[in-house]
Amino acid sequence: MARKPTGVDQLSEQSRLPVVKSEGVTKSERYLAKLADKSFLNLWSYPSLYRDQKQSGSGDGKELCDLLVVCGPQIIIFSEKTIAWPNGELDVAWKRWVKRAVRDAAKQAKGAERWITEYPERIFLDRGCKTHFPIDFPSPQDRVIHRVVVVKGAAEACRRYLPNSSGSMIIEPAIKADGHWSSESGEIEPFAIGDVDPAGSFVHVIDDVALDIIMRELDTILDFTDYLNKKEVFVRSGRLYRAHGEENLLAYYAVRINDDGVHDFVPNSDGNNPVEIDRFLYPNFRRDARYVARRQADTISYLWDELINKFTTHMLNGTSITPDGYEFDLKKSELGVRYMALEPRFVRRSHGEAVRGALEIGVTRSRFFRTIMSSVEAKPNETAFFIHTFKYLNWMERDGGYKKYRAKRAECTQVYARGLLEAYPHLTRVVGIALEPPEQGRGGSQDLVYAEQCDWTDEDRSAIRQACKEYGVLQSGLKRTPVHVTEWPGA
Repeated sequence: MARKPTGVDQLSEQSRLPVVKSEGVTKSERYLAKLADKSFLNLWSYPSLYRDQKQSGSGDGKELCDLLVVCGPQIIIFSEKTIAWPNGELDVAWKRWVKRAVRDAAKQAKGAERWITEYPERIFLDRGCKTHFPIDFPSPQDRVIHRVVVVKGAAEACRRYLPNSSGSMIIEPAIKADGHWSSESGEIEPFAIGDVDPAGSFVHVIDDVALDIIMRELDTILDFTDYLNKKEVFVRSGRLYRAHGEENLLAYYAVRINDDGVHDFVPNSDGNNPVEIDRFLYPNFRRDARYVARRQADTISYLWDELINKFTTHMLNGTSITPDGYEFDLKKSELGVRYMALEPRFVRRSHGEAVRGALEIGVTRSRFFRTIMSSVEAKPNETAFFIHTFKYLNWMERDGGYKKYRAKRAECTQVYARGLLEAYPHLTRVVGIALEPPEQGRGGSQDLVYAEQCDWTDEDRSAIRQACKEYGVLQSGLKRTPVHVTEWPGA
């Protein structure tokens, strides 16, 4: 029997341990609440958080923001305003609307950023400030904070006044701060947003028309935050003159790759001239055969999302089973799923193929491992994943039944996780997914193991190698099969 490994936390699929979520969603927050159901936000999103305003004691909770997302180093502060379009002349109506919607939401988001920075321990899930925010904030030197203002109420007016507009507002970097709602010259450009807080962190003002598109096209946490990061740099670089709608800015970004091989706002050949992005770019982008082929190729990647959703659903519902000898801890258990969720959509294609292939092979074998790991030279290379299929065989009914089978499967998965870390010291962490291969007439179960690199002694290393030998894992080295995936099939 292998000892419980140092640096390994186990969580699995079904239990009855309570996990606290926030109190609920008010009427004004219903739109943003839909974001919390996105597969890349659900475990890491918290609507209606409160800050404890009292100098002593607690119970004087004030709303922090409409939605807060904390996943790894990424912190996204959402502030939402639904403001009906005012009556009156266009310029006057715009000034009234943009003040109440954009200016006020940006102020709330800035206040939330300050509170997170200065008083992270005074953030709560309930107005009475009894239940602390359950996830640790990333360290100040590692965190990346995004302020996202979601505004509703101007789309119909935008479509009336701007021919061929989708209702999404113009992005115009030359407009700064109070210039959105007041001007010494008296000239205000309705339905145009630039840099709301040029002296502070960037404010992403996204209307409801664009938000639906952005969340559909960038449906992983890393794809979404990468876009926000690079958009901020682009808007403040002087290289953008105007973009006619956020969705068209996204289309411009989606077809450009920088020298590191990732999407970016790479300049045109005449890079000295600020670019203007027209309002037809995104519709044309969606009609392109390459876009259709990419969406089809992404289908297999959602198998990875299904596994994330299985684990997060049970964690949020308090239905995760923890094997004997382990205590459930949401902060620790979240780590394994977090690193699964931090994989971008393009990379999830090969992960989905790996899972599908492992399940197909697992039906024919009693046990099978498949590792997803980058080489020492690759960047990033800190995280490895592996799929472990373990069949439940008929004879196991006479030898402890399903409960013992689950314990044995988890034990073997942990041994493999430790063995990978010991054999490949360039790894910082390993996430292992143990699956019961699909069988006719049977359900299935999943386990997740998260392991981190440790400063093992010689005795520890000897014990790891001995456990691997006993379980018959990592005895002949890993057979490497290079994976080549093209983002745009047929391009």
